[in-house]
Amino acid sequence: MRCGWAGDGEYPVAAIIGSWLPWCVIHDGSSMTVEPVCAAFGLAARPGASITALSRGAAGRIWHLDLGADRYAVKELFVESDEESVCREVAFTAHLQAAGIRLPGSVPGQGGRFLVPLAGDSGDSWLRLYRWVDGVPADLADPGLAAQIGDLLGRLHAHALPAECEPDPWYETVPGPATWDQLADAARVQGASWSQALAGQVGLLADLAELVAPAARDQLVTCHRDLHPDNVLVDGSGDLVLLDWDDAGPACPDQELAGLMTFWHIHDDGRADDAAVGRTLAAYRSAGGPGHLCDERSFSMYIATRMNFLHGQASVALEPATAPEHRQYAVSEIWDTLARLPSLSLISHLISLAKIAPG
Repeated sequence: MRCGWAGDGEYPVAAIIGSWLPWCVIHDGSSMTVEPVCAAFGLAARPGASITALSRGAAGRIWHLDLGADRYAVKELFVESDEESVCREVAFTAHLQAAGIRLPGSVPGQGGRFLVPLAGDSGDSWLRLYRWVDGVPADLADPGLAAQIGDLLGRLHAHALPAECEPDPWYETVPGPATWDQLADAARVQGASWSQALAGQVGLLADLAELVAPAARDQLVTCHRDLHPDNVLVDGSGDLVLLDWDDAGPACPDQELAGLMTFWHIHDDGRADDAAVGRTLAAYRSAGGPGHLCDERSFSMYIATRMNFLHGQASVALEPATAPEHRQYAVSEIWDTLARLPSLSLISHLISLAKIAPG
């Protein structure tokens, strides 16, 4: 999760964690109702219309808005974005839709704005509206999925637009080594269940940090940058639909390809699914994907985002003002991220598989 500044209030563990990365306090979400959402986006709230919470991530919650003949996905953002970056995203996704990439189209609100503020009892929130897409989560046990996801990423990179800005530090820098010891100590003082697990991974985090470096500026294109299984649906025809474009921005194709391998093809015990890796790489090449896993630096963006996400979730979990729902979510994400940190031997193995893959 990329966090924004929470304001001018005091943060009890800020001095321990350090201020290299903006932190955030996430309070209770709004109680969403049909009428204000429809008013914000100029929609008619017909009798029988409903809005239902579906799922949530670190940065927002998804609601299903059912108006009868028309259905939408409403994203409630926990942290404010800005209209300029949203408009860049909308233009990019429209370009990809024209190239045949399946994704939910954005719907503007009143005045043509895509990011719409909504005042509520628990404070302001920010909404996005998308066309509804029927689908089911991707089944990682499906042997055909590896080729499908490789083909999708290959087409994304083949039709990628030039990067419009520099990558922000979230994708290229990580906390200093002392940060993890300090975080683990702060967690232990608060009696956090994950304090020992974090302390046990401090050495690996330090080793992984050595692989993080700025991306080559002459290789940057606009990428999705968050292509994990939770952001992919399979529609009724079996096509993949790629969701959650909030993080789209500049990246190197080889680094996004490396991240896909680690998100999609690693078993819970830390072993790679070699056959699936091969099928993904072959499909990626056939679709015109330009990325290559050259060396350990190809995993730089994946490592940076995982470490920054871990730091952000730990900060949320340790903040006393965090709402219970968000603290519980943060703790579950801390455990999951720690369990899925890639070992150096796994990274070397994936690189060796890429070297022998067709194409």
